[in-house]
Amino acid sequence: MNVFIRRRTNRRSVSGFSIVVLVLLASILAPPSIASAQRALETPLRQGLLTLLTNEISGQVAFNNLVKLAGAPWLRDPAEFSSTFYEAEVLYDLVRGYGIETVSLDQFPREGTFSYATEGEFWIVEPEPRLVASLGADVAMIASGSQSGEVTGELIYVPQLSAQAIQRMSEGHGSFEGKVALMWSHPRGDVFDALDAAGVRAVISFNSRERYLDPNQVVYSRGGYASGENLRMGMTVSWRQWSELLEDVERDLKLVVRLQARIEEFPDRYEMVVAWISGTEPEAPGVMFTGHLYEGYTKRGTNDNMGGPAIQLEILRALTDLIDTGQIARPRRTIYFLWPNEISGTYEFFRQNPGFADRLSINVNMDMVSENLRLNNSVFTMSETPAHLPSYLDGLAKSVLNYVWLTNDIVYGYSLRGRPGGQYFHRPMWEKNGSGDAFRFYIHEATGGSDHICFNNASVAVPGIEFFTWPDQWYHADSDLPDKSDPTEMKRVAFIGAATALVAADLTDERLPRLLDAVSEFGYSRVAERGLPQAMRMLEGAAATDLEQALQHALNRVNAAVDREIGALESVREIYTGSRTAQTAVDNRIAQWELYREGLANQVVSYVGVRASALGTSPPSKLPLTAEERRYSNVFPDIHPDVMGMKFYLNEHDQYNTYRQTHPEAFSELGLSSGQTRGILNFVNGQRSATEIRNRVAAMAGDDLTVAQVAGYLSILEEVGWLVVRGEL
Repeated sequence: MNVFIRRRTNRRSVSGFSIVVLVLLASILAPPSIASAQRALETPLRQGLLTLLTNEISGQVAFNNLVKLAGAPWLRDPAEFSSTFYEAEVLYDLVRGYGIETVSLDQFPREGTFSYATEGEFWIVEPEPRLVASLGADVAMIASGSQSGEVTGELIYVPQLSAQAIQRMSEGHGSFEGKVALMWSHPRGDVFDALDAAGVRAVISFNSRERYLDPNQVVYSRGGYASGENLRMGMTVSWRQWSELLEDVERDLKLVVRLQARIEEFPDRYEMVVAWISGTEPEAPGVMFTGHLYEGYTKRGTNDNMGGPAIQLEILRALTDLIDTGQIARPRRTIYFLWPNEISGTYEFFRQNPGFADRLSINVNMDMVSENLRLNNSVFTMSETPAHLPSYLDGLAKSVLNYVWLTNDIVYGYSLRGRPGGQYFHRPMWEKNGSGDAFRFYIHEATGGSDHICFNNASVAVPGIEFFTWPDQWYHADSDLPDKSDPTEMKRVAFIGAATALVAADLTDERLPRLLDAVSEFGYSRVAERGLPQAMRMLEGAAATDLEQALQHALNRVNAAVDREIGALESVREIYTGSRTAQTAVDNRIAQWELYREGLANQVVSYVGVRASALGTSPPSKLPLTAEERRYSNVFPDIHPDVMGMKFYLNEHDQYNTYRQTHPEAFSELGLSSGQTRGILNFVNGQRSATEIRNRVAAMAGDDLTVAQVAGYLSILEEVGWLVVRGEL
């Protein structure tokens, strides 16, 4: 793929206001009606196209491909370690099997090796020989960190105790030398050291999500065995097996066990599959789907996360087919699909493709999205883009999620099929072999833990969301298998992804007003639910002597909330046509928000007067900028070009670590918390001044953060080569 760099532009610029007056009216709750229901079903795409996507996308096809990728918890064939991993080869072949040639299977070397268990057995040898578990059938039985070897010894029960108590127990119980310990969890730290010193040879434990729901599952686990001299091996069995062993030991039945493991080291590497649907404007910012194909090379879960790539493969297949048959136009922007090792593989992709982030407008990450919701007692969730990367994506995705919910749930006032009783899905999306369950979703603030954090990293700066299902009763377990998946849910998630991508990749002037509606509606809700209540709580909880400071914090909070939503609207400029009509539409929405900002500020100032009266003091006023704030309003930090898209962890930056060693007092003198330093770095984008960064970070946490503290930290990052700064710090 060709790589190019796009010029970074100021998303905050506004060409002018086309609306002069905005009257803010209070909403009055009214009974549901057909008109309100139809309005709630609106997305930026017209119903005809939504129906076309519904009919084309097959959850059953996605499920069938999922079975091919993760049909059983098998061990890897030895040939995979020197050629291609099974998942990548199957996924690549599936893409090519659909006649899609825009796909590559890429391998990159990685330093070091990775451990992989190739053999393992657990026998009871006395009083009667019995095979308890073998690696071929019990792929999660060997705890990570274990060393190769064979252990035969008497099984003893060691309860959950401190290291000191274990030492006393070993001395009073008789020698632990050569014994195998039955424990509630794999030991680490001081407890591990005490057991190792006492001569324990191995540990047998269990690990499960909800042991009474599925007493036979085994969750992949780890222990401190790599550092042991005597204690070198850990085995994990199911709760049922473990409790039966405990019963036998507790009734003084002498059990002698034999454990055997073979752990091999293989050269490490990155391996990933990349596919794309070429747009007619390939150099313009497009869309990237991510779903990790590996989570290390040992654990192979169906729903975590073969389901993500399987669903995205169906998006790729369906959109390609609709384009090739002329049912939809080829989008203007390219839609990419990246299936790597989780997080580390995504970062490596950026290293191998310098400047690639500049080809992207948004990221949609799918991690654990194929689960049967009812079976897992779970809900489908969306993690928003972070505050430092405001994007149209939040409102766009919410509108599509809302459409699927209202058409695939029994929601009072929204049953429009015209059948007696009204208790029917409006436009059902389900599969014959899938569930008939309702679709439920929940949206929360930005979180980490999956590949979207790579895009939200300040060194990449592409707004990313995560689709996710939680809880998962078989999360990281050997029984994370296709029987826990749902073809119906896979169809719905593929539809959500495809509809979202089509808007982001092909935003026409006809679709633009409805996208702006979705972005603003989501923004108004977010300000109403978070920004304004937080500001009011600052005033409500302030004493008379703190009221002036509370007012400044409250005004900063609502300003930051509005700035975020204006930033989301500004981000639409990355994907719109750029016509005069499109420019005016975005300008008008931003004008509405500027007037809304004024209204919020007036509300805060008016309420501080109410609080002051109640406290028997004079109402404070908004303070003007200090000389320091004015000075740093002209200082604009940016990520260094050598860092952007290439380096992602500050604590792995040699110059930074050297500075910390030679200037240990510099950070303590600044008095910044780790959350504050992380926030400062996140908000650096070349467009925000040091003063604005201070305001944003302070608004997020409600902290008393000075602009001098921010400037001091930025100065350090400039000195170590992580930032470049326009203006004088």
